Amino acid sequence: MKSESLKPHVIFLLFPVLFYAILPASVFAAEKTYTLEQCMEMALTRNPAVLVSVEKKNQAEWRKKTAYDDFLPKLNMDYSYTYLDNAYNVNANFAGIDELSVTVHNNYRMGLHIDQPLFTGYRLIESYRLADLGLKEAVAGEELATLEITYQTIRAYYNLLMSTQFQRVRDNTVTTLTSHLNDSQQFYKNEIIPLNDLLESEVYLANAMQDARTAASRTRNAKTNLVTIIKEPLNPDFTVEDSPDTTLITSSLDLLTDQALETRPELKQANYGVDASKKLIVLAKSTYFPTVTMSVSHNRYGGDIMVDGDGLSDLQDSEETLAGVYATWELFAWGQTGHKVNEAIAASREAKQRLVQVMDEIRMEVHDNFTNAHTAYANIATAQKAVEQARENLRMNQLRYKNQIATNTDVLDAQTLLTDTETKYYQAIYHYNIWLAGLSRAVGVESWRDLKVN
Repeated sequence: MKSESLKPHVIFLLFPVLFYAILPASVFAAEKTYTLEQCMEMALTRNPAVLVSVEKKNQAEWRKKTAYDDFLPKLNMDYSYTYLDNAYNVNANFAGIDELSVTVHNNYRMGLHIDQPLFTGYRLIESYRLADLGLKEAVAGEELATLEITYQTIRAYYNLLMSTQFQRVRDNTVTTLTSHLNDSQQFYKNEIIPLNDLLESEVYLANAMQDARTAASRTRNAKTNLVTIIKEPLNPDFTVEDSPDTTLITSSLDLLTDQALETRPELKQANYGVDASKKLIVLAKSTYFPTVTMSVSHNRYGGDIMVDGDGLSDLQDSEETLAGVYATWELFAWGQTGHKVNEAIAASREAKQRLVQVMDEIRMEVHDNFTNAHTAYANIATAQKAVEQARENLRMNQLRYKNQIATNTDVLDAQTLLTDTETKYYQAIYHYNIWLAGLSRAVGVESWRDLKVN
């Protein structure tokens, strides 16, 4: 009865093997294989985070051009209408005129004038410099987006490889435990082992099958994460090239920290923020000074909306041209300017503290990634040796079990040990590559090969 109840499990486990065995080779030929370089290229050209940073840089470029245009003269046109309640005439017999029109009811004016700022209390120059700093900050923002997406792509790439290997390890465990269960069934039929040994084998296989399904689910999630970053359709029939790097980095922590403090885009942005805060103080103080403007205007007058010179008073010319220099100066505003200056000074102090904070964060990120990368590298050789020993241990226990020298538990423990050891081995390899990517991100370079060496 026990043997009959286990047959569906065996069929279920063998079905994927039989299914893939009968598939034509053309099906496998259609499967895509992405390299790390291909994934990075797709991510850097498609990911919205990078494209957003590009558009922000474009905005900053236009903002700088707009600030420069404020230095240039501007041509303006204005139109006005004034109604006077009383039209006023005076007797001008002394001048040989019966009446002289002084004012009329309807007064229309249309003017064309050119305004050239001469002095604005340094407002224009500082606004232009702020726009220039904004452009530099946007360029640093684009660098930052590129670094971040590069890191996310590499991390997702190796996470997928790690999940795939974990799934393979779990599938192999299921296969091995299935074979062991068949041996246990035969031993039980021949009354060589007790029932609890058979039940123990069944439990271990059931648990292994659950672990295999969980591993497959994690692999699918890892695929989804990668294709989301590189903006590819979610196609389950793709793989990634398994090419982990196991070269030891030879850079020192101090050297990498110094490199990070030179290249990190966040640090550039923080420095630009300090410079901008100083200019905002000058900008706030510009109200203390007068604003001087040169203006040349040509005005036309009339008594109707056509402003054609008709319907004017006798004292009003139909048109005139004016040129002059004008100054405006705010003398009293309840301390508003001083309040703005104090606000800008406080913002400047904040920007300086932000710079210190960013530098501390950079040092910590470099230290953490450097330490973890070296730890993962050291674990690779240890784990590789342990895998060889665990495999030999399982082989020996399987052989001893078939000869009834070892127990059922010995085989199951050996298989569990091998599964855990292989898992740690792949963790060490792929975590090392992920930490290398994290170290590159922390230093501010796209590849760990760009890290300075001693």
